[in-house]
Amino acid sequence: MAKEEDNKKVKKKSLKTKLRIMTMAPIFIMGILVAILSYYVSFESVKKEVRRNLSNIADSVALHYDMSYDGDYSAEKITESTYRFYKGETDLDKTEQSLLKYKEETGVDVTLFFYDIRMLSTLRGDSGQNIRYTIANKNVSDAVINGGHEQFYDNMIINNEKYFAVYSPLLNSDGKCVGMIGVCKPTSQIENESLGSLFWIPIVTIVVMLIGGWISIIPAKALVNAIDKEKKFLDEISKGNLNATIDKDIIERDDELGDMGRFSRGVQKFLREMIERDTLTHLYTRRIGQSKINYVQAQLNSAGVKYCVCMGDIDFFKKFNDNYGHDCGDLVLRGVASVTNEFMLGKGFAVRWGGEEFLIIFEDADLDKAYKLLSILRQRILDYVVNYNGEEIKITMTFGLVEGDMRNIDDIVKEADEMLYIGKQNGRNRIVTPREMEEILEDPEIASIREK
Repeated sequence: MAKEEDNKKVKKKSLKTKLRIMTMAPIFIMGILVAILSYYVSFESVKKEVRRNLSNIADSVALHYDMSYDGDYSAEKITESTYRFYKGETDLDKTEQSLLKYKEETGVDVTLFFYDIRMLSTLRGDSGQNIRYTIANKNVSDAVINGGHEQFYDNMIINNEKYFAVYSPLLNSDGKCVGMIGVCKPTSQIENESLGSLFWIPIVTIVVMLIGGWISIIPAKALVNAIDKEKKFLDEISKGNLNATIDKDIIERDDELGDMGRFSRGVQKFLREMIERDTLTHLYTRRIGQSKINYVQAQLNSAGVKYCVCMGDIDFFKKFNDNYGHDCGDLVLRGVASVTNEFMLGKGFAVRWGGEEFLIIFEDADLDKAYKLLSILRQRILDYVVNYNGEEIKITMTFGLVEGDMRNIDDIVKEADEMLYIGKQNGRNRIVTPREMEEILEDPEIASIREK
C-alpha cells in the first residue's frame, strides 16, 4: 500500500514537471529567438550606421580634394616602386597632413588609390611607416573602378587586421573613375565601442524567459504578449528608428521582463548617444546638429520663431596641447562643453563642429537676446578653471554671432565664422556680430594695421 502511494507521488511529480516543461518550452524557444533577433538587429543597426558614417567621410574627403585643388588626378612613376601623385599641378604628397587630420578627428584611416595602387594612406605597417605603393585587393578594385559603385565590407583584412571599410570611386572632372577612396575602421574598435554591450541582450533575454516561464504558468499568455511587444520594439531599432517607444506596460513591470525592457531602452539610448553625441564632449555631432538646425529653420518658416547662430572657438587652444599635452587639451574641451551644455538647457543646443570649434544655436531669440545670453556664457567660461597637474588654467573664447534665416545653413555658418575670424584678429575673448564687425573695420587704427 505504501509502495502504491509512493508511485502516485512520483507520477504527480512527473506530471508537474511535464506541465512546467510544456509551459517553459515555448517561452524558452521564444526567448532564444528574441535573443538572436535582438543581437542580430542591433548589430545590423550598428553596421548600417558604421557604413553610413564611413561613406560620409569618404564623400567629405573627395569633396575636400575637389574644393581645395584644381585639375584631374594623375600619377607619375618615379622608380620601380615609387610614384608621384597629382591633382592638377598639386603634388598630393604634401596633403598627407589633411588625411591625418581626418584620422585624428574621426578615428578612421583614409587611403587614396590611383587605380589599384595605394598612393596616400594613414595606415601604418609593422615598421610604423605609411603603407604606400601596394596593390589593392583585386575584387575590390574591380568592383569599384570597373563597376563605378561604392562598396562596403564588414570583414576586410588589411595588414592582418579586420576592418569595416568603404571604398568609393575617385572621379576626374570628366566623370571617369581613376581610383578609389578607402575609409576603414578596425572591427575590434567598433565592437569595443558598441557591440560589447549588446552581448548582454541575449543573456538577459534568456534569463528572463527562463524565470518568467517557471513562475508564470497561469499568466503565460500575458508574458508572451509582453515578449512580442519587446520584439517589435527591438525590430524598430533594427530598422534605424532609434526614437521608437517601448510599451509603458513593459517598463512598469516589476519583474525580470520589465528589467529587460528597461535594459533594451538603455541600449537604445546608448546607440542614440553613440550616433548623435560626440564621444569626447558629449555635444551633438555635426551631422545631427545640421538636422536639428533644419528643424529650427522649419520653425522659423512655419511660425516665425527666430533663432541665432553662433560659432565659438577656444582661444589659443594649441598652447594647451603644446604646453601641457593632449590630455589637458581634452580636459579643456570637456570643460567648455560641459559649461556650454548646462547653460544651453532650455535656450537651444550646442554642436561640436570640429576640433575646438563649437556651433551654438539659440532658439526663440533675436540677435539682441542671443547676444545677452552669449555674454553670460562667455563670462561663465571665463570664470571656469581647469585644474591640471596642480595648475589652474583659465580659458577664454571668441564668438561670432549672426541671426538665422532661411538661407542654406552652410552660408549662415560661414557668416558666423567670418564674425569669429574678425574677433580672433582683433583681441579675442569677445563676441562679434555684424554690427560690431562694422565698428571694428571702421576703426582707423585697426584699418591701418590691416593695411600693413
